[in-house]
Amino acid sequence: MSLQGTWELSFLVDKDGRILEGRGACNEHLGLNLQSLIGRSFFSFIASDERSYFRRFMGQLNRPRAKRAALVSLQTTTSLRSYAMEAQAGRTADDNWLMFTRDTGGAEGLDDLDLPVVMADEGQFLRLVELAASQASASLDLTTIEVGGLSDAKKLSALGSEEIAAFERSVGETLSGTAHEGILSNPSRGLYNLLHDPSKSSAAIAEDLANVAGRHGISPAQAGIAHATMSVAPNTSLSNIRESLGVMQKRMPSYQSWDEPAKQKMSEGQIAAALGIAAFLLGVIGIVFYMMS
Repeated sequence: MSLQGTWELSFLVDKDGRILEGRGACNEHLGLNLQSLIGRSFFSFIASDERSYFRRFMGQLNRPRAKRAALVSLQTTTSLRSYAMEAQAGRTADDNWLMFTRDTGGAEGLDDLDLPVVMADEGQFLRLVELAASQASASLDLTTIEVGGLSDAKKLSALGSEEIAAFERSVGETLSGTAHEGILSNPSRGLYNLLHDPSKSSAAIAEDLANVAGRHGISPAQAGIAHATMSVAPNTSLSNIRESLGVMQKRMPSYQSWDEPAKQKMSEGQIAAALGIAAFLLGVIGIVFYMMS
């Protein structure tokens, strides 16, 4: 399906979903003028139950066989409308044009596409949380969850690699579906960060993962699920979000901070130099004491 020449609305968005440019009758379709849309997250105009799928759609656009067309529901000031959407190459590798038309014939829904779960890197995750908080009307929850069976290979040693991979995929799918606008990261194996609605607590999310583990024949002890949550108020700063995330991750059993540099071992040359300096200083001290006596 190609919408070229028939689109009614289009937006240039960056990899975080932020609107950079727009064309078309924005007032008619979204109830807002173009100037007020620049800088906003386009996710706020996607139907809430489609946002996690839209995040996955956006995250796979740089792949060779990316899905580039889908049926989406856009939220106007008064109602939801269905549009056929096509993603086209933007001006750089980090942005894309999203083209929309109300001619929806033949388009597949976002949830019908076989889309991979998208895990943001830590820098992008922090930006996405900040952007979501800047547009939220109420507090959201920021949760860190560790699935010990994935972070500690000994816990699932009785399972084969394919069984473990299937469990890991199920964990990602479950968390992606729960995350606010699909905002999810996986800084190390078995460790996940997600932004989500407070109406579903971290304990409830952990219970969902325990049920997932059970369906894969994994006991609670093998799954080893730990979690911690902090609230993110509207307009919370990036530095405060980073600090909260760091506090929670440090509570996880196997946490290692991504911004804590690894301790470097001294080389043989450095050790020899240090010993030489120490011997010299001891010699100077010995001479001083000799002269004083």
